[in-house]
Amino acid sequence: MYIHQSRNNECNQSDSSIPLFYNQNSINLCQSNNLPSYLVNSNQSTIVNFATDSSNRCNILKNLDPINIPPLFTSAKASLYTRYTPKDWSNFECNQFTNANEILNDSQKLTKESDLLACEIDKQVCANQWKSTNEILIIKQEISFWKNEIEKLRQKLNDTINELDVKRQQIEYFLNRTASRLKIVQENLYEREKRQTIDLIHDNVDRELIKLIDILIDAKNSIDNGMIERINKQIHLNRERLCQLEIEANNKSYALILENATLYLTNTLPCFSNCKNSFSGGITYLNWLKHTKTVVEQTYCEIQTSNELIHSVKNFFHIEQNIFDQWQTVGIVLEQRIHEIQCVRNRLQDQFNEINEKILNTEKMIEFLKKTIQDKEVFINIIQCRISFLSMKPVLENINDREYSKLSEEFNNLNYSIDNLQKKLFEEEYILQHLFRLKATIEEDLAIKNNSLFIDEQKVIGLRRTFPFTS
Repeated sequence: MYIHQSRNNECNQSDSSIPLFYNQNSINLCQSNNLPSYLVNSNQSTIVNFATDSSNRCNILKNLDPINIPPLFTSAKASLYTRYTPKDWSNFECNQFTNANEILNDSQKLTKESDLLACEIDKQVCANQWKSTNEILIIKQEISFWKNEIEKLRQKLNDTINELDVKRQQIEYFLNRTASRLKIVQENLYEREKRQTIDLIHDNVDRELIKLIDILIDAKNSIDNGMIERINKQIHLNRERLCQLEIEANNKSYALILENATLYLTNTLPCFSNCKNSFSGGITYLNWLKHTKTVVEQTYCEIQTSNELIHSVKNFFHIEQNIFDQWQTVGIVLEQRIHEIQCVRNRLQDQFNEINEKILNTEKMIEFLKKTIQDKEVFINIIQCRISFLSMKPVLENINDREYSKLSEEFNNLNYSIDNLQKKLFEEEYILQHLFRLKATIEEDLAIKNNSLFIDEQKVIGLRRTFPFTS
């Protein structure tokens, strides 16, 4: 009698619990996920049928004789409750339909955006091709204009060279104030030899100083016949300019050929498989125009200087002007070198500060990783204790299909996480050693850069200021 009453109570509890879990909540969940009506109706009918079937089973069980019910019913019922519920099944299906709808909407949106992008790119390509064609035509006209100007200038410069050959024996050369300048330049080179290690290079400053020394020595040696040497040098300069003009004219002719070939390319022509989608030119339009104008202006300057030499025998300042130009060039190159060293030193200082900060952060991260690994070991002990406690249950109660698998999965994941943390800890310690070595290297390089700055700023420029040079 007691067994029969307990089974009736279990059936009543089952009847009362089914609507709470599978009636209104499941319907609301389907509606909240915006499912179609046929899915909602299907879910409702499934839930109602499940509740009805459960009620009928419990009514049948109430009428059974307790003697005829096998003793395994309680275990079967407990096994039934360990499975997924209809609510879980409904949630899973709702999520599946929602994800499918989102993917379809995203695919349709991407297709429309791709069509719009293709149309926009077609219009942009046509407009860009039209602009580039007009630009090529303008550049072609300018190249043709400058080519004609250079050809005229070549003929004029050639006539000037012939006239200088006639006047070679009529001019004397004069040079003054070379000894003190030569001494200063030599002192500058001597001071720059005190640079250290990698900074002891044969840079542009050394080359320009050596070039200035050569100019001064040549001027000193040619003080008796300086004007003749001046004429010879002017002829040499004119011939160099003539050679440069010939190179410019040839370059312009070749550029015109390429411009014509580029201009008449159309979309109907076959593609060239060996063409690279890169531009190796290192000059802009403004720089090209400036270079061409500079060449023309310099050529006119040389012609004018030659005419002055032809009509005057008292012009003794050409070599002096060359010395002044070279002196100014040395000053410009020296300032550029000082600026480069300052920039490098500032970057090294910033990098040094950054390395110090990185070292501090790395040390903090190492301590954090060590503490994290130590904390995770507590979780491993807990998992091991849980597995040990669960293994102590009686044989019939030792259901280890879910609990043991979850604990094993948790234990494996935790071990994998600890291994990753230890790997990161090793990497951080390895990086820290590299940072310390890099810090020492940068400190040494900073000392070298400070020494180079002291030599160039205080020694070299200080010596140059003791002898002001004016044109």
